Amino acid sequence: MLSRMGEFLTRHRRKFIVTGVVVGGSIILFKYAQNKLVEVQEKQAREFLDKSRRLQHFESTEKTCNQVILGMGAELMQAIIKECSTDELLEQLKQNPPNKLELWEEMKIQSFTRLTTFIYASSMLVVALRIQLNLLGGYLYLDTTTSSDKTGKKPKCSGKITDELKQQYLSLIRYFIQEGGLSELIRLVRSKVIAVMRQLPLTKPFGLADVEQLFWSLQMAINSDPTTDPCSKMSQYLLPSQLPDYMCGGALMQKMFNETLDLLESDEASSVCSNNICRGFSLAVDAMAECYKHTLSTANDSASTSHQQNDFNINGIQIALARVIPIVGTLTAKGYDSDSRPQNLATSLLTFYVISDKTKVLGANVYETFSST
Repeated sequence: MLSRMGEFLTRHRRKFIVTGVVVGGSIILFKYAQNKLVEVQEKQAREFLDKSRRLQHFESTEKTCNQVILGMGAELMQAIIKECSTDELLEQLKQNPPNKLELWEEMKIQSFTRLTTFIYASSMLVVALRIQLNLLGGYLYLDTTTSSDKTGKKPKCSGKITDELKQQYLSLIRYFIQEGGLSELIRLVRSKVIAVMRQLPLTKPFGLADVEQLFWSLQMAINSDPTTDPCSKMSQYLLPSQLPDYMCGGALMQKMFNETLDLLESDEASSVCSNNICRGFSLAVDAMAECYKHTLSTANDSASTSHQQNDFNINGIQIALARVIPIVGTLTAKGYDSDSRPQNLATSLLTFYVISDKTKVLGANVYETFSST
């Protein structure tokens, strides 16, 4: 019996060896695959948790960003109203002075300068704050995650974001409102408004199509010089040319400042700002259309022609430029007011810029870049 078994094993030794190798190899491969599967699952779980944390942090950053934009946007618009005030001109006109024509010409320039500055400055501020707060948010996210990272990898940024550094970095945008950036923008806009509107007589009939063409001409004039174009050269209006000496943070602050300058002059930021400005002028035309309707409604009521009121074509209405000027002045007479119903132009501008998809995508891209290790 034993001899037969031995002979059987001898005859089939090769088969047993091959079978053993196959079975053993299969077991090893199975164990290897099982371990790899566990590693992949653990990696996917870590990535999912990381994405969840980043998404929650990004959403929190976005809420903060919106609040800051609305707060500073309201402050910016009050600063524009102060610098482009028409109150003194109106008071002089009430006295029926001999230089009334000159005062109306100045009112024309000042009113359109204020409206145009509203549109440009608010778009620039929103883009800048989206960039700043999402860049800072990315750095803060890395600070919270890399401190507990056990892989030994160094984060993309070296250094800690302190409260003082955070406050001073965000205070850089104050240059725009308080330290000359806005005044420089207003001077540019005013010079272009004068160049475009100087030859337009106060008696010229103006329809909505004429208003749209005028706004387009102003945009072309303002954006024509690549050295002063507010869209592609935002940084020279929004931020100081270099960090003030009193700023803390050393190399990290300088790094964040340089990155902010680069982002503000990127094609993406310029494109978002330009698109917002175009939409801003469209909102201004819509607001003026309502005023045109009111003008016609008043005229129709006084003439008792309600039937014509129902049939009128808004695009066919034309009123003298001298009557358009008060409309433009009224649109920009007040700053941001969240309680206004219907929304005034300043409120509509800021609200649109905040919820604009292009603006949100810009912020998300910045956050993604600076929150990734």
